[in-house]
Amino acid sequence: MKKYIWSVVTFLLIFTSFCQTQSDRNMKDELLNADKEFAEASVKYGAAEAFKMFLAENAFQLPHEQNPIYGADNIYKDMLGAGFEYKLTWEPQDGMTAASGDMGYTWGKYILHFGENFSEKSYGKYLNVWIKDKNGKWKVLVDMGNKSPEPK
Repeated sequence: MKKYIWSVVTFLLIFTSFCQTQSDRNMKDELLNADKEFAEASVKYGAAEAFKMFLAENAFQLPHEQNPIYGADNIYKDMLGAGFEYKLTWEPQDGMTAASGDMGYTWGKYILHFGENFSEKSYGKYLNVWIKDKNGKWKVLVDMGNKSPEPK
């Protein structure tokens, strides 16, 4: 009888671990999909509009070689006033969510296209900290990035 109980306990522990891991994977996939939708919006509507759609109201940005920018509206205005035409594309590489499922991060690689016909490029990497809003949608709380060498 003891052997049977230990078998059941072992099975339940393994099953619970699997379910938790599967749940973690689902939350991570949901977050990475949100970042992919964010990237697609940047291509479709422009970077400033995409950020306006995906930033939390109390977001802040840590731009390369600049002071922090606080608030979604201020980030949006700063992006609109960049002083040059540009396209921003990126691809999420990985991410992680908290066990609570309401916070996480993604990181990836970006390309800033600018110049005549957007022929010039600047490469970089980014890290976004995400939170879920009151409606359960992922929003970027912290956005930061910096330059990288051109990929080979």
